[in-house]
Amino acid sequence: MQNKRKLFDILPGIESIFNSENAVIHTAADTPILIVADLHGDLNALQLVLQKKSVLGCDTVIFLGDYIDRGPASLDVLERLFLLKIKEPGKIILLRGNHELKETNRFEGLFRDLDHDEDMYARINQVFDNMPVAAVISDQIFCVHGGIPGPVKLSEITKKDAYPFVWNDPSEENGINRSVRGLGMRTFGEDVFDEFLRINGLKQMVRGHSVLEDGYRWWFGGKLLSLFSIPNHCGMGNLGAVGVVEEGGNIEVVTLG
Repeated sequence: MQNKRKLFDILPGIESIFNSENAVIHTAADTPILIVADLHGDLNALQLVLQKKSVLGCDTVIFLGDYIDRGPASLDVLERLFLLKIKEPGKIILLRGNHELKETNRFEGLFRDLDHDEDMYARINQVFDNMPVAAVISDQIFCVHGGIPGPVKLSEITKKDAYPFVWNDPSEENGINRSVRGLGMRTFGEDVFDEFLRINGLKQMVRGHSVLEDGYRWWFGGKLLSLFSIPNHCGMGNLGAVGVVEEGGNIEVVTLG
């Protein structure tokens, strides 16, 4: 497949960039920052959010992970994102999602899309292993794919312990509890979340990971924003949404239909 060959050729360049980045990337909202959640191999959704980037005047984009699987164009989406990252490594931030784990993507589409090429599959997941886990905007807003394992300090987050950050979800129930998603996955309540914000001097969190009818949902009195950026995901009829962080830290939600 031609797109598989093209993707393979750019892996060394993107891996070098990921290797140079910390687990938590810090950036400032000097100009509006666009936050994009799941894309799941939907090239139309990617093109739509890039159009919004231009219209909204956002120089920096933070992608919250889950670039592959489910949709028909995972390799094309990866190639496009990796090329954007190589071109502007400081302005395109690619965080890891749970589908950038080999435990997920072997069975959810990537392995099939690679024509069951074991070597290429292993190579891409080696690149995924080096992706950053989270980003912090203007020392105020924590961006991550899933959630938190508890009130951890930012300095304690490493690329090797990405699992809870890409899998966990917010919950109306206080504390850390088992998740219906499966073994090893957890939910975190507002009490745990507030302590996480407090010890890190943060104000808000933006995350993805969940299909949402309106494309977004506010949690915990507006302190946590969930986004999902694919309109009509798998024919579900949902809206998509992105977040725009303005200078000063205000977050505006823009829906995509």
